[in-house]
Amino acid sequence: MSSTGNSGREADRTAILMISSEPLLLMEAEKDLRDRLIPQGERDLNYMMLYGWEAKFGGVMEFLQTLPFLGNRRLLVIREIHTFEEWKHLVGYLKDPNPASLLLMTSSELKRSNAQFKTLSSHAEVTELKRPYGKTLTKWVGDRFRKLGKSIDPQLSEVLIQIAGEDLGILATEIEKVVLSSGEGDMITQEDLSVSVPGGVEIVFNLLDALGDHNGSKAISSLRALLMGDSPPEYLVHMMAWHYRQLLRGKELVKSGLSPAQAAVRMGKKYSGLKEKFARQVGVNSENDMIRALEALAECDRELKRGQIPSGVLLDRLVLELLV
Repeated sequence: MSSTGNSGREADRTAILMISSEPLLLMEAEKDLRDRLIPQGERDLNYMMLYGWEAKFGGVMEFLQTLPFLGNRRLLVIREIHTFEEWKHLVGYLKDPNPASLLLMTSSELKRSNAQFKTLSSHAEVTELKRPYGKTLTKWVGDRFRKLGKSIDPQLSEVLIQIAGEDLGILATEIEKVVLSSGEGDMITQEDLSVSVPGGVEIVFNLLDALGDHNGSKAISSLRALLMGDSPPEYLVHMMAWHYRQLLRGKELVKSGLSPAQAAVRMGKKYSGLKEKFARQVGVNSENDMIRALEALAECDRELKRGQIPSGVLLDRLVLELLV
């Protein structure tokens, strides 16, 4: 992920064009830049934020060309610059800018191939904030918990990503909910995640572990409890598919020469209980079992979308098939 630079360079910059497909990254980078550049007591006089669709060129120029009042710099932010109809008029200013003002232009839709991007980027420093994926996203979740004074195991970070999805805005909200409900402990636990999990995180893990261990009675009772708790069927299928994909990846690591315990560690299961459980389930399930399970889950997902069979019947049938 790119950054907006350090405070030493900020004194020399007059225009930044910042793009990202993730509005949350843009908003947070903007706030970080504002907090570093304009002290709280100067913001009424030396800071302005506008959306492109409401900005007027005359007002923009008036702000940028005015010298700072009781401060060193002025900051004007134009969000979603692609919606600013008079953007071409900015080029003249950008060729001869006021060195005391910094213009930050952001966009969640502007692409590098766009003519507007090519024109503005030739007169402004460009920053592209790329959304995190995979392990980088897991680290992003962990870092966000740390900023809020909590620690979380990477395995639980992955679970939260599966629960909330990969939309950063939703993930950020769920992280705050979990932290607020977690009490005074430093470490986030499975139970703490329950605030984000329909039916309760412990019962979800009970279901996943029962399936991995081929424990029929525990799997059926866990499924019943989750359905009685109004857990969405699509969510349960999603979590089961995630669990089998994890096991399949562990099996592939074993085939490459690692032991089940080593594969568990490689998959991020560092605590002894999680490591032993994952290693055991990798050992008792064949590769064909996992592939067949994922095929059954995909078929159940299709049937749920068709809506012709009651969801409870579909999930009962699915769990029985996964236990065979």
